Order: sequence, then C-alpha cells, then structure tokens
Amino acid sequence: MNDAVRPAVRVVRLDGPARLPEALAVIHGAFGEYRESLDPPSAALRETVASLARRQADGAVFLAEDPGGGVIGAVCAETKDDAVHLDRLAVLPAARGRGVAAALVAAVEGFAAGSGSGAVTLGARLALPGNIRMFERLGYAETGRKAHPGFAEPTSVAMAKTLVG
Repeated sequence: MNDAVRPAVRVVRLDGPARLPEALAVIHGAFGEYRESLDPPSAALRETVASLARRQADGAVFLAEDPGGGVIGAVCAETKDDAVHLDRLAVLPAARGRGVAAALVAAVEGFAAGSGSGAVTLGARLALPGNIRMFERLGYAETGRKAHPGFAEPTSVAMAKTLVG
C-alpha cells in the first residue's frame, strides 16, 4: 500500500489519566506476542495504569488512533537529562505496516523539540532486528549495546537521534 492511499493515523497526547487503560491495553496487546520468545521477558508486560501515570508525569504518553477512532498504538516519552527517552512503542499486530510507529515516533520527536531537548534516545532488543531497522530508517543510530542483568552478552542496542533546529 503506498502512502497516497494509506488512511490517516491520528496521534493524541494524553492530558490526564482517563485513557491510560487504553494505552495499557495496546502495550500489552502489542508486546504479548513476545511473551515466550524474548529472554529476558519484556518489562512492558508488567506495566500498569499506575506505572503509565508515572511515565506521563515524567513526560508524555501518546495514543495512535485509526480513522474510526480505534486505538491501535501507544508510546511513552520521558525526559532524561538533556534528551527525551522513547519507550514502550507499541502497535497492535493488525495495524503494523501502515505508518503507525513512524507517526508515534514523530510525536515523541515533536514533544522533545518542544521541550527543548536536543535528542531522542531509545533501546531496542537485538532479538528484534526489524525494530532496529525501522528506527534506522527513521534516522536513529546505534550508540552502544548493553546486557540485561544476568546476561553476559548484549541483549539490547541503545539508539539516538539528534534533533535539528
């Protein structure tokens, strides 16, 4: 499907707790497919409405909606030092390949620019090379690798994008 015929994705920044359960449902729905395959398991599956409220207080939570208003994606943005950290990027499996992730990343970048941050950082699992390639296509570059506690070899890649003007 080319961009000219893709339905629009609407991204909204949550301004209170009312829609946090929707964000949680999308995060759990999107990360649920990795429940048995990621080692260590994704911490996204341990998120709660309360933990998302803390993330919102430290930055922002965004939802992506399809043209009918259905929630199909979510992402968190937290201010850390001189950057904004993108976390919990989640797109429901049925909505993938339609530009939802790119729209959510763009919202985080807009939030970062509006808050005076010079960069957006994130971590991506090495076991999910498609995610890493997507972030590279969106202008992110590897800045390092790290191992989760208890692992001798790296399990994730740190990435960053410097925001221009």
